[in-house]
Amino acid sequence: MDVAATGTMSQPAGRLIKFVSECCWLTLGCLVLCTFLAFFSSRFWVAELLANLRVQLVIAGLLVLFIGVFLRHWRLALLACVVIALHLSWFATAFPPVSNGDSFRHFVTVTSVNVLSENVQHDRVIADLIEANADVIAVLELTPMLDQKLRQDLPAYSHVMSRSENSGNFGVGVYSKYPLADAEYFESVEAIDSIAVTVMVEQVRGKEEKFRLFVTHPLPPMNGGLFEKRNRQLEDVADRIHRFRKQASAIPVVLLGDLNLTPWSPWFLELQSRSGLVRGISHFSLEPTWYCFPLFPFGLVIDHGLIEPSLACSDFKVGKPMGADHRSITLRIASSD
Repeated sequence: MDVAATGTMSQPAGRLIKFVSECCWLTLGCLVLCTFLAFFSSRFWVAELLANLRVQLVIAGLLVLFIGVFLRHWRLALLACVVIALHLSWFATAFPPVSNGDSFRHFVTVTSVNVLSENVQHDRVIADLIEANADVIAVLELTPMLDQKLRQDLPAYSHVMSRSENSGNFGVGVYSKYPLADAEYFESVEAIDSIAVTVMVEQVRGKEEKFRLFVTHPLPPMNGGLFEKRNRQLEDVADRIHRFRKQASAIPVVLLGDLNLTPWSPWFLELQSRSGLVRGISHFSLEPTWYCFPLFPFGLVIDHGLIEPSLACSDFKVGKPMGADHRSITLRIASSD
């Protein structure tokens, strides 16, 4: 009777192990396919969407790896390691070396936020911006109602340039505590405004300090046409930054915006290479700035600040929920003495 009982207990356990093993192999097959397609992410929109999901693919790969080790399915575990390694290599390129803070002094603090045009929780947006306490704020998906409230509730930001929209998701504005100069709106693709403006920071040691700020919000690459338009806008903005840096090399450049791509997309590397800027980040972080659902695996890092290589990001923070699907990002930027 004991033998029969043991056999009865072992059969369900065996079936469970077989089921888990088959699920792991199926998951691994999907991961291998996604990893293979990601190699073509510079050319095809679906492949690039998969490349932007590298964090999620690594999480799935780690789950398969742990189960494979636990079940002693070494071939499963080994293949999972290969998939994980192929994606992890992209994270190394997304985090530039952090400069030694001893040789830098604080220059300016900037915030970028996509407020979501349909978001009416403006008090939460204002509270988030007050907590960030930036010198310059870039606002995306700006509506006329929010524009008016920002001007009213944030009087310290008395220097403003904005183009708000009641329809569409591409209103844009800059709110600054410092004077603005040489301001321009430009279109990289039809009907989407970006901003370029010089921020006159302050007088330091008899020298006027300033930087050139670019703010942009390209289309989300949800089909082939939008993918091409997003890439064209990123290329145009990068080329404008490159030309400005050649003409006015003494003025550092900062780029802010919801760029609708993650740092592990090849198009992000192209943006850095083409513009000459580097990602403004002070530490290793995978904290999402956009959420499909309010849980870590369902978020992406698509809001960015890129800075001149001569500058350093001494602190980087992601804001709290404020009624939108995005979170704000705040960069504390330092310059060399």
